[in-house]
Amino acid sequence: MKKIAIKILECEEFELENIAKELQSYIIEGDYTISAIKRQILNDEIIELDISMNKKMPYFSDLTEKFDEEVIEYELYKQVDESWEVASLDDLEISRIPKWIFVMVSISLASYFFVSIFEIFAIYDWYAFKYELSGFWGAIVSTVTAFIPIVGSVVAYWSATELWHWSSLGALTFYFFYYLPLIGFIFYLIGIILKAFYEERWYRFWRPEFN
Repeated sequence: MKKIAIKILECEEFELENIAKELQSYIIEGDYTISAIKRQILNDEIIELDISMNKKMPYFSDLTEKFDEEVIEYELYKQVDESWEVASLDDLEISRIPKWIFVMVSISLASYFFVSIFEIFAIYDWYAFKYELSGFWGAIVSTVTAFIPIVGSVVAYWSATELWHWSSLGALTFYFFYYLPLIGFIFYLIGIILKAFYEERWYRFWRPEFN
């Protein structure tokens, strides 16, 4: 749960209903009825929101963009030592990208570089054995091949199993394990695409009291 708060400073009376409905999607504690939210707006009260990246929850930055386009004046707040302080949207550290993606990409890049270094030796032996390409040019071609995704891993696998007599499972694990985070990332992107096409975005309106 990531809590922030908002205060609507100025809006037209005919906009109250729509603003309350927009904010309702982010209120998961206390009185979240439309009438209660409208009352808070009219009384210039701070309205607590939850902007966590929960399933079906709309992105809060989309809402602020909409308010800006419609010239609805508002103030945002962040919680500091159990009190609310005025903050900008940047201060709230809202990100559409989960932190685990950054960790996964970092691990993938580090693993890619580490394994590619070891692939150079296996690929060099393979080229020397199969094509009699060794020395300076053999090292250059081996290095380039090692840093080509999939191609480097495949050639290194051939060399490790046929020349170094590694087990197939051992070579497969060593030279291909760093692709697993990438595969996970691809499935994540597929999930995002499917969600965009086939799943309702709203977080709370599945509950009967909102229908």
